[in-house]
Amino acid sequence: MNRREFLAAASGVAAAGFFPRVCRAHLGAHEGRFTTGGLTLISGYCAEGHHLVGQAVVELISQHVSTAKRSQLTVIASSADTLRLLRAGHTDTPYGRFSVDLALVEGDEVHAALKGTGSRDGLRLLTLLPAQYLHIVTLGESPIRSVGELKGKTVSVGPARSRSEKLMFRLLEALDPSVGASLKRAELGLSESMWALAEKKIDAFAWHGPVSPALFEHLAALLKIRLTLLSYEEGVPKLREKYGTAYYPALIRQGAYAWLEKDVRVVGTQNLLISRLDLPVQLAYDIVKALDSHPDAFTGADRRLSDLGAGPETYMPFPVHPGALKFRNEM
Repeated sequence: MNRREFLAAASGVAAAGFFPRVCRAHLGAHEGRFTTGGLTLISGYCAEGHHLVGQAVVELISQHVSTAKRSQLTVIASSADTLRLLRAGHTDTPYGRFSVDLALVEGDEVHAALKGTGSRDGLRLLTLLPAQYLHIVTLGESPIRSVGELKGKTVSVGPARSRSEKLMFRLLEALDPSVGASLKRAELGLSESMWALAEKKIDAFAWHGPVSPALFEHLAALLKIRLTLLSYEEGVPKLREKYGTAYYPALIRQGAYAWLEKDVRVVGTQNLLISRLDLPVQLAYDIVKALDSHPDAFTGADRRLSDLGAGPETYMPFPVHPGALKFRNEM
């Protein structure tokens, strides 16, 4: 298999598995929004496409919430803008005004957006979608078994301005800045990183995303390589101290990937679906029920939505919406 064939196969896996199909909308491209009667969910843009989980959310809402048919996803530039527009409840475009009803935001992006303001402005948490984890990946045969052993190595940190790049360098800054300064950096996407690792052009790569056997195991099988993940639990408290409690200690369990032979301790980030308090209680209830009742819409090892009472490490920047609480109490 040559590189072109591999990248085509990788794109097919992504389309069929982790990344849902999406027709990305932009502010100013909503002529049809005014007559649909659906909800608009907005998400900050991410170079790696993690925002596309929002398409699975709106498809479930459209199919299973009778009062919100034909809901749609809008992708905008930043998470700060996402929260601002949700608070406002609408935005004005050349086509007129359209409403903003829901938002999908990563926990650390919420933390940064709220920093210094302390303002929750009537925003409420509906549910926690499957979490994201910083994977640091190398070959199973590699002698590298810790983040410190990456010093001086060639490492793909993810595409420029991606969440992988951002979180990898935050971790290295908190853990040991000399490691980050010594890296020979590559800025590759996931499939390109896998190919470069197979060719031993890089020693490791970073990827921030959910546990996704369909993606990792298929690509590794195509390349006939065996992978492993690095643990870095000692870096998580330092990361939390420097950048906040939106980062939490997480566990990728042995067997989550077929090639993973032991538990790996990593950093996790919550994926938050939020609304305003004025979202009707029954509508909020119906949304959370629809998402919770169709876990197969969210690929990866975490097949259920997270428990809102998941423990002291759970980042909860907003109170839970009464409709979501009603559903959880019934469950």
